[in-house]
Amino acid sequence: MNFRILWVLFLVLLIYACGGDGGDSQPAPEPELESLDNCLVSVSSETFEVATWNIENYPQSSNTAELVEQIIETYNLDMIAVQEITSQALFQNLVNELAGWEGFTTQINGSNLMLGYLYKTSEVSLVGDAINLYAEDNDTNNDAFTAFRRPYMVEVNHSSGLNLHLINVHLKCCNGSEDRRRNASVLIKDYIDNNLANEEVMVLGDFNDEIVDTDNVFQNFIDDSQSYRFSTMDIAEGASSEWSYPSLPSQIDQILISDELFDNEQSTQTIKVDECLSTYSSHVSDHRPVLITFSAN
Repeated sequence: MNFRILWVLFLVLLIYACGGDGGDSQPAPEPELESLDNCLVSVSSETFEVATWNIENYPQSSNTAELVEQIIETYNLDMIAVQEITSQALFQNLVNELAGWEGFTTQINGSNLMLGYLYKTSEVSLVGDAINLYAEDNDTNNDAFTAFRRPYMVEVNHSSGLNLHLINVHLKCCNGSEDRRRNASVLIKDYIDNNLANEEVMVLGDFNDEIVDTDNVFQNFIDDSQSYRFSTMDIAEGASSEWSYPSLPSQIDQILISDELFDNEQSTQTIKVDECLSTYSSHVSDHRPVLITFSAN
């Protein structure tokens, strides 16, 4: 009998040590966003704020979604072009948590290279559906775009009166892929010249290359300075502390605008979230967002 009592007591203590209800542990605390007071940017209902943001393999950790949600709500921009989305479902979960926002990704699953958009519905409305450029041109695009890297274009109206075509890109990275990026640059420019010659156009995203190199793969845009301008050129030519990819460092996240927007550009800047959020690089991204602000027409 004594042995049985001891055995029962042992089982009771074991269950208690494991949580008392079958072993369920307490949920991990939600990540807390550190103060961003020293990293904020100016926004206004009178201007159109658009950012490009490579959210490295979103979501790269269990804390990523909560942190990204808090960053988006804190900065309160109007629209964000995103790269490296790994899952439509997980991205939609983020959209569902953002009050007053909508968003979508390319309709191509199975890659961590999906492109997408987030936009604030109080100031931005879509015109038609987003489309992938060169989606049916596999044989003639010279390998510039694989299925997951086709530029993703959407037309939007902003409450300021601006009507923009945004072309979201994530070009092939690294040394050895210069010809692919050069071919991509040619194809994107050809598309705009032939289809959107008189429209307000912005190409933004992870270009995966510098715009100040001697052998510049984007020289075709730079040579046509009457029609196109890299709004990120001043950042690229400036101090490395302002660059969008601090771990290398390099300035590879670019924003290119057509001449119809030259007079509307107010400013372009890197948002240095990592300087206020210590867990940014480990839980959010190795890229900083790059922001352009437009004045009304």
